[in-house]
Amino acid sequence: MRRERNPHDRRSYAVTITDGGRQRLAEAQESVPAFLDDTFRALTPDERGQLATLLGKLLGIGAVRP
Repeated sequence: MRRERNPHDRRSYAVTITDGGRQRLAEAQESVPAFLDDTFRALTPDERGQLATLLGKLLGIGAVRP
């Protein structure tokens, strides 16, 4: 991450991701599926689907509003 003063407003900063930050982000994203498999290994595939549906409702993802 790199932080630089905003040239148009010296009170604020512009934050940009560096190449090193991009690499770390890619590594983290690659590890997510294995982490989720390990975390939810006690659930059947159907139970995982139900959990995803319920969490989606709680978070308002794909919720149909009347």
